[in-house]
Amino acid sequence: MNSVKTNSIDIDIGGTFTDCSVQFNGRRASAKSPTTHYNLSVGFMRALEKAIGQFNLGADTLLPQTDIVRYSTTLAMNKLLERKGSKLSLMTTVGFEDSVLIGKGAQWTDGLSRQEARNLALVAKPEPLIPRERIVGIKERMDHKGNILRPLDENDVHKKLHSLVDQGVRGVVVSLLWGHKNPSHEIRIREIIAEEYPEATLGFLPVVLSHEVMPKKFEYQRTMTAILNAYLRESMIEDLGDIRKELREMGYRHSILIVHNMGGMAELMKTTAVETYNGGPVAGIAGSLEIAKLYGSANVITTDMGGTSYDVGIISDNRTPYSENNPVIDRWMVHTAMIESKSVGAGGGSIAVINQALGGKLEVGPRSAGAMPGPACYNFGGTEPTVTDADVVLGYINPDFFHGGRIQLECSLALKAIQEKIAAPQGWEVEEAAAKIRKLVDGSMGNILFKETVLKGYDPREFIIFSFGGAGPTHCCGYAQASQIRRVVAFPFSPIFCAFSASLLDIRHIHERSQKLIVLKPDIEEPVLDLEQFNQLVKKLIQQAVETAQAEGLQTDKLVFSLELDMKHGRQLHVNRIKSPKLLLQSAKDVHKLLETFFQEYGKAFRREANLTLTFRPPDIYLEGGVSIENFILHTVYPLKNIHFPKFPIHSSKPATSAKKGNRPVYWEEEKGFVNTPIYCYPDLKCGNIIDGPAVIEADDTTFVLPPKWIFKIDEYMNNLIERED
Repeated sequence: MNSVKTNSIDIDIGGTFTDCSVQFNGRRASAKSPTTHYNLSVGFMRALEKAIGQFNLGADTLLPQTDIVRYSTTLAMNKLLERKGSKLSLMTTVGFEDSVLIGKGAQWTDGLSRQEARNLALVAKPEPLIPRERIVGIKERMDHKGNILRPLDENDVHKKLHSLVDQGVRGVVVSLLWGHKNPSHEIRIREIIAEEYPEATLGFLPVVLSHEVMPKKFEYQRTMTAILNAYLRESMIEDLGDIRKELREMGYRHSILIVHNMGGMAELMKTTAVETYNGGPVAGIAGSLEIAKLYGSANVITTDMGGTSYDVGIISDNRTPYSENNPVIDRWMVHTAMIESKSVGAGGGSIAVINQALGGKLEVGPRSAGAMPGPACYNFGGTEPTVTDADVVLGYINPDFFHGGRIQLECSLALKAIQEKIAAPQGWEVEEAAAKIRKLVDGSMGNILFKETVLKGYDPREFIIFSFGGAGPTHCCGYAQASQIRRVVAFPFSPIFCAFSASLLDIRHIHERSQKLIVLKPDIEEPVLDLEQFNQLVKKLIQQAVETAQAEGLQTDKLVFSLELDMKHGRQLHVNRIKSPKLLLQSAKDVHKLLETFFQEYGKAFRREANLTLTFRPPDIYLEGGVSIENFILHTVYPLKNIHFPKFPIHSSKPATSAKKGNRPVYWEEEKGFVNTPIYCYPDLKCGNIIDGPAVIEADDTTFVLPPKWIFKIDEYMNNLIERED
């Protein structure tokens, strides 16, 4: 892998490990370190120092010469799961105080698995982030066009503000009815709060305005987006601020970029907390889109198996699909752009248990041992059997070479945990119990791949798998076979793939605005779209994007814009998001092209094959309902100098004798027991080397497990192709 001359540091902080990838003077180094949840900057600096040490340099020497630091994380997700956010209050329009508590009808099941949603006896609405006693109604009112129906009662604001402060709130969210159409009342409330509790005082209250976080219609989603942003903001400022301070003290003087939910990056201090919610998995998916181009693969399933979770993303027709128009964060529907991904509790640290309530059923996850204490074999005090413990017992992981020998594992502790907690209660042999743990977790992950493709209308056999994460190469053949996919690509940088992927991304922002414009009136064939109004709105979004870029110190002449539109037929509830053929529309011909694009997307979504009980006419079936634009979404990209992948000459089809480390007993289900299996040293393999399974290939930070009837090959990009023979 060759690199451009940009010196960069890419970090991904996960639930178990903090991954670091450093590019310096055309060379690359990587490292992992356990995530230190008590202070994220500690684990961050440990991983960074390990990577920098491979250049025989100190951090204070390399950081002043570093051009860019990129950062991806699921910190916001973890903080929300732990409910460790700020004590907030909500100011809304009087009469609408209960809106977020009532929620949408689907709020009962939003964020739940199908199994959880079906258990009606236990299904309940989520515990609100802001309880009713800290939600107040303010006397004011706008109409749907932004006209003031009732002026803001400032005395009422003062009165309600004092009552909230008496309750000890540490932040205020302001979300007024139709505030995105006319934000004057939201802005004035913030001014009043600043006058009462200015920044110079101990009583200073941060204020989040809904129209600034998400200027779109639908009050519930807009309000919940603002609440989540405020809830996560303070803790993220503390954690990320410590990291920023450490870098500054060591001489780094440029921007710190953080990966966003929509697959781009932005300056850390110009980012809202809610935009980073799924940054780690998204970095892997967006980076995979770039790598997929090397293989001419339009359809890819990305799989990230780490210590805590298993994240899946779909790339179809060379696109990373965004989540549905109203994605769910935790248990709440929001209004923010997110690349669609699926995350479940299945990782190396996932704990295996016998569920006696279900008749002694074996279950793996979602509970995880994390990094501290970790799996039993870590010898850090953990006593619960995990997937990693099973891999050690079955011979896949070498206890003396875990993380290149930097972490010594105790096989006896893994045997003890599985024997006491799984094997003995069921009357199984310990190796049999370990094999069942591995088979169950592989089958569960494969089942997720099958559902994520088949239930969305895809044929999984038309996809290839990109496998990454520290545990990905160890389990990829198992979950690929369970999902009927025969081709896998794993990477030499699989253990730090999400950190590495950040180096493939550009700076990207999305600016959105709700505005309904009629394109076609019912039963009238000629478009009636107001081109001037359309273009004025797009120009306003472009101006916002330019101002954002200027605030980040970017050259505005390098910005690349593209426009998406949410469109629908009249009287229908759901929109279809399309890419506008042009940024600005100049003629009736442009409008006809826009309509043609909408009809094509509508046809894909509601084609005849989708439901054979319906008889659809061509995609433009509902002209009698008309067509309207509901939302404008402007994408702004600032291209960065990213790495590229050169091709290497292919040397040989067989690995050199020196690459073989020896043999050891490894359990293979196909063989119904342990088989003396060849073990290879990954760093000693060359481009073009081919290995037939069964085999185990040991790298510094992961292990490639190759069952019988699978073939491993290092391709011309020095990536690893793993294919099933039949």
